[in-house]
Formats: sequence, structure tokens, C-alpha cells
Amino acid sequence: MTETQSIAVIGMGNMGRGLARVLAAAGHTVFLGSREPERALALATELGAGRVRGMGNVEAASRASTIFLAYHSNDTLLEELASVTENKTVVDISTSHEEPPPDFNPLTQVPSFESSQERTARRLPRAHVFGAFQVTWAQLFDAPLLDGRRTPVFVVGDQAGAKASLLTLIRTLPFEPVDAGALQQARTVAAMYFLVTRLAHRYCFREHGHDWRTFVRALNVLLPPALGLAP
Repeated sequence: MTETQSIAVIGMGNMGRGLARVLAAAGHTVFLGSREPERALALATELGAGRVRGMGNVEAASRASTIFLAYHSNDTLLEELASVTENKTVVDISTSHEEPPPDFNPLTQVPSFESSQERTARRLPRAHVFGAFQVTWAQLFDAPLLDGRRTPVFVVGDQAGAKASLLTLIRTLPFEPVDAGALQQARTVAAMYFLVTRLAHRYCFREHGHDWRTFVRALNVLLPPALGLAP
């Protein structure tokens, strides 16, 4: 029997909603955090069938052992969370806004920009910070199987023990976790996201009948060699 956990999801956008829903469906207790607790309460009632509880951000993080940051990090909130995340696993699922240069080669270069995950780790130095679900389309939470298989979730981070526990947690969801190396690899994950997006615009994916599944398939093919993973 899989052990269930108490997990906080900070953020109520499409990614936060989808993540809270699949975590609750897997039997975990989810504390949904928002700057507006009353909105979190309303959404929790809609999502959770008793397993999702809405509250403020700090209260949600204080009640959980694992915290998913489903938003683009801001320093004010990270400062508020610092006191309640010591020795906890914090998973930043956002993608950096900074785009790599046009000549960037992910097979031979590491991007020079700081990833969202590295920034979060710098602001929460006593937490175990990871990146995961950075390139997971929100639609996958409703339809996680792609071509009949679980979609990979690339996990980056430096603390081996906490990472093993996070990989185990993700396996309770309808996704397949992949250990993608150190936290610095979050830069490569973000860069590959931008490169695939650039290709999509250049070759007009949508105009040729492609949808978000095309993006996901492309990332699943291109990311492993960029991250130095075996095929």
C-alpha cells in the first residue's frame, strides 16, 4: 500500500488546480494555498471531495511536508514561506522567463541565466528545493497518458534522500518521474522549453493541425540527451 502524504500546493492557476486534483485523487491530503484564503476554500470544495482544504499560503505550507510552488516565484512570498519550510521538500514547478540566445546548443552548453528553481533555493536556503513539472502542460493533468504511456516528469535537485522521496511521491500520480540530475539542470529544462516553443512558432505547428501534444512529444525526445540522460 502506497503511503499518503500531506502536501501543500501554492497557487490556484491551471497548473495548481490540476496538480491538486491528481494529488487528491491519489489519496494525498492537499492544502491549497492562496493570498485570498476564501478563494482557496471555494476551489478546494470544487476539487477535493474532502481531500483538498483551502487556506492562506503560509498556513498551507506549515501543515505540509512537501510544498509545490505552482506560480512564478516572487520574493515577498518566499520570504513569508522561509520560516515554515525548513527541512521540507519544496518543488518549484515554474519555468524561467529568460529565453536562451538563438545560437544556444543544449548538448554542449549550460544556460547562463539563473533558473526559477535556483532562485527559490537561494531564497529558501534551509529547504530542500527541487524542480519538477516544469514542462508539463496543464492539459496533461486531465489526460496524463500520451500515446498510451505515462508522460515523463523531469526532476532536478541536489539532496539525494529528499529526491528519492519525491520520485516515489510522483510515482503515485499518473506520471513517470525521471531523475534529471542536479538543480542547475533546471536551466537546461527551461531552455529546451523555449527552444521547442521557438520551433513551434517557426513551423506553425497549430496551423498544420498540431496541438499541445506535439510540444510534449518534442520535449520528451529532445530533453533526455540535453540533460545527459541515457536514451
